[in-house]
Amino acid sequence: MNTKKKISLIIVIFEIIALIVVGFFAYRTVDSLLTKHEQEELAAAKKAEEEEKLKQEELKSWNLILINPWNAVPDGYEVEIVEAERGFEVDARIYDAFAQMMADCRAAGYSPLLIAGHRSHDAQQRLYDKATNKADTALPYHSEHEIGLAVDIVDSGNSSLTDAQANTPAQQWLMKNCQNYGFILRYPKDKVEITGIVYEPWHYRYVGVKHAKKIMKKGICLEEYLENY
Repeated sequence: MNTKKKISLIIVIFEIIALIVVGFFAYRTVDSLLTKHEQEELAAAKKAEEEEKLKQEELKSWNLILINPWNAVPDGYEVEIVEAERGFEVDARIYDAFAQMMADCRAAGYSPLLIAGHRSHDAQQRLYDKATNKADTALPYHSEHEIGLAVDIVDSGNSSLTDAQANTPAQQWLMKNCQNYGFILRYPKDKVEITGIVYEPWHYRYVGVKHAKKIMKKGICLEEYLENY
């Protein structure tokens, strides 16, 4: 093969290589554009997945634990309790919020009175055994008082546990402001079939400020909130 032919062959080879290189980078350019779009979709899907995971984890957090006639206190559930008022105790994690709510209610000129807080399983059993109307009394391991997140508060001027409690001055203030401290009126009058508990306008449950505000604003109960959160 003479020199001229060799040169021509080399040129052809270089042209082929050049075409391959150009084609490769052209493909990579298009591919990178597609990848960028796909990456945006992937990032959005990943973000949604992470948000859902965080939401599910939050639903399992201590302040949103669901205790009702169909959901018992988990086996081995432990709580650190501290004295709140008048010898009654609450979960240590809600003490500050509870104390501030009571202090602000009193500062507003009202007289809230704590009449129940944390209750041991044995104490709940005794309460149930003594109850004349057991349908209105939670079974042991099925009362929020057993996890220390519930408090029963009445107006000191009228401590009767009847629907009339809702009309007392202290109760009116609590119903209006409890969510600002992370509490909800746990057993609304129009949610009896869902909660399985009769109307109790004195029973407040701690769920945290963010959740309490949503629940009270929507006028729903904890069961509905957890189902649709």
